Amino acid sequence: MRASTSRAVLALTLAAGLGATLPAAAATSADAPASAASQPDTFVRPAFAAGFNAAQDALKAGNSAAALAKLKEVEAIPDLSPYEKYMLLRLRGPADYAMNDATAAAADYEAVLTNRFLPADDRTVMLRSLAGIYYGSEQYAKAAVAMQRYFDAGGNDAQLKELLPQAQYAAKDYANAAKGFRAEVDATYAAGRVPTEKLLRFEYSAYSGLKDEAGIVHAMEHLAVNYSKPEYWRELVTRIREVDNFSERLALDYYRLKTQVFGQVDDRERVNYAALAARAGYPGEAKKVLDAAAAGKPFTGSDLADANRLRPEVTKAAAADSAQQAANESGARAAKDGNALVSQGLLEAVTNDPGKGATLIEQGIAKGGLKQPEDAKLHLGYAQVRAGRDADAMKTFQSVKGPGGLTEMAHVWVLYLQSKQAAAAAPAAAASR
Repeated sequence: MRASTSRAVLALTLAAGLGATLPAAAATSADAPASAASQPDTFVRPAFAAGFNAAQDALKAGNSAAALAKLKEVEAIPDLSPYEKYMLLRLRGPADYAMNDATAAAADYEAVLTNRFLPADDRTVMLRSLAGIYYGSEQYAKAAVAMQRYFDAGGNDAQLKELLPQAQYAAKDYANAAKGFRAEVDATYAAGRVPTEKLLRFEYSAYSGLKDEAGIVHAMEHLAVNYSKPEYWRELVTRIREVDNFSERLALDYYRLKTQVFGQVDDRERVNYAALAARAGYPGEAKKVLDAAAAGKPFTGSDLADANRLRPEVTKAAAADSAQQAANESGARAAKDGNALVSQGLLEAVTNDPGKGATLIEQGIAKGGLKQPEDAKLHLGYAQVRAGRDADAMKTFQSVKGPGGLTEMAHVWVLYLQSKQAAAAAPAAAASR
């Protein structure tokens, strides 16, 4: 988190506000100053002005060691006035920082901030400088405090707004960091922009530090939608199986979702996916799973034995379904309720024609009398996705509600479709910049 600006350049920035060369005071010499009572508060003696100006010139030239040496000479002048001490501090702080002495620099700036000579208009400048010193030296807790003091004093620096929650996060102040990151994310969306991946990862990490599940999910969803990476999707998809009382009735739908998002299920899940599809009455789907698995990474060990036992069964059943397709569809249409039409439509969607399958499921839902109406909508959305009807699928999944992981699964489908929209919009957005 270190700033990349060189210390020499930063020191000159921190010294801003000192003004030009100090004028010599109205005194005949450093040895014979005018009466203190007759001088203004901002009186400086010629000896001080000469040494101070030499130190300032050295700092501007990048010779901070010479600047500090000259300031040490100035500091040795007897009976420095409060204003002379103040001016010395204002220049010594930047010089200390340029010499990599953050402790001394911070002490100088803290002293300046409590000094009565500090102009009100310079207070935010000094606080921003102090925050930069602490942040650059990785004293993140102190940096966060200094940044907050800066904002409380009326500062409005955009860079510090971005750095404040980062400093809080580095200091393990996860509550305030998460609040700051969330506000930055929301403001970015409100401005019509997409938050950076870095910002969303910071938000995720801060919420993780708090063990705030809602916040973790919020950040991960936005990461998955806007920066579609397997590790983001894996966490979201896995969470479906972790909901309370997850219904094993949805296990097959879970595998379908994983296949759509990742292109395949995990190697250890392939045989189980095929077996579940076969038992549920979708042997054509089971055969496709086995064929795709064998073509990608061959089965080994017990998986190979199980796949070899399952393959003849599903091949025979899939052929029978194909031969009886017309009769099965006719029977489904003649049924008194829509359950058979929904089943036949899903069979079409996973084996032959997703477009026709979606139509059959829609007809089944319209016919009514369904045993699992929310499941039917979930299957309709899946068929619509496979048929390329993403806009329709989005509306369908948004309408799905139910226990046992049903709502959560439909929500991840919605996020998946949103990620496709975001990916499609990204090139156009980049071209317009």
